[in-house]
Amino acid sequence: MSTPGINTLEAGRIYRVTGGIRAEMLRTEIYRAWERAHLQGANPHALQAEKLSSLETERLIEKHSYLINAVRPYFRNLSQAAGQEHHAVMLSDANAILLDLIGDEQTIHGSESFPSPGSLLSEAVAGTNGIGTTLAEENYVEIVAAEHFIEGFHPFTCQGIPLRNEKQEIIGVLSISLRSPLARQRLKEIFLCASRGIEAEFIIANLEKNIHRVLTSNADDYQSLEELRQDIVQGHQAARLKLEISSRMLAVNRLDYAMKLIQQAEKSIQLFRQRAEIWRNLASFDVGTVQVISLTDILGGLVDLLSTEAAIRKVEVITDWQEEITVTTDLRSLSRQLLRYFLQAFESAGKGGTLKVAAIMMPNSELAQVSFTSIPGLNTSQSMPTSYVFYIPLK
Repeated sequence: MSTPGINTLEAGRIYRVTGGIRAEMLRTEIYRAWERAHLQGANPHALQAEKLSSLETERLIEKHSYLINAVRPYFRNLSQAAGQEHHAVMLSDANAILLDLIGDEQTIHGSESFPSPGSLLSEAVAGTNGIGTTLAEENYVEIVAAEHFIEGFHPFTCQGIPLRNEKQEIIGVLSISLRSPLARQRLKEIFLCASRGIEAEFIIANLEKNIHRVLTSNADDYQSLEELRQDIVQGHQAARLKLEISSRMLAVNRLDYAMKLIQQAEKSIQLFRQRAEIWRNLASFDVGTVQVISLTDILGGLVDLLSTEAAIRKVEVITDWQEEITVTTDLRSLSRQLLRYFLQAFESAGKGGTLKVAAIMMPNSELAQVSFTSIPGLNTSQSMPTSYVFYIPLK
């Protein structure tokens, strides 16, 4: 792994002279991205991104108006979280063409040539960057300063994450660029929460569209029913939930089957709407008000919300509380704090590990205790359990 700042700058200097670098001079994913950018002909000396014409940009934005409208509430949350930092929150389509952005006045409208809607940000054109590299890697990426292939992007640290629809197809990229490298970790969690909330919005919108199609279809149109069934199944598979729909009903009574599907779709919409709201709150940097809330309900909600994350990481989550526990605190701050502990505990448990989440009322005390105990799986470098414990005032 390279030393950010020094080796990366040296790698850039060598590359510009020789057209090649040693792989160990860069982080592995950054080296892959430099190789792709080099082979595709990106110019490391470019000062700004290439753009579509005004008319082409206007048509592209109109084509993706739904995507832009779904993302904008989260844009505001992220920009607010960035606060006084010089920043830009960006959305691209699946071809790495910038569709929309928001940020502080100096970054967006200042003297620097920051990319604007219509800018081409694929690695082939703009080299390693928070949008093109995210699409190439099909995963979250972070690119720090001189790790950008093009010198014009060096002042920024960028994060990018793919946005997927209910079929797990990438339909765009959410990205944030910050001048201060120190702000990136503070915003990373909010950034990831925003992407999950946006994806929940996609599932809701698609289910609503297919319900309408079923209700307006003719009696012999099985295609609309099948599409709705697939959407429900795929939406729930993403959350690792089980869907129980009797396929036998299709052969016996089509009307019953259709009604069953619609009821299931409405339940799914409600579920994903709740999830979208939780993710939106987690992505908000607003401070809430101190109130009496159910600690155990919040813990249970987060376990459900992170079920997909746990499944991907192959971590088993075990909960342990005997009764409802109510505490007095700010819901948003507590939710973000709990999310942070969950993610840290997932990392400690590793693949095949176990995470035990326990909540108790401390005896002879006015405090509730929450503990996260990570038990590493077999064949991991860490063998000892790790515990994180914190306390909250009871009601």
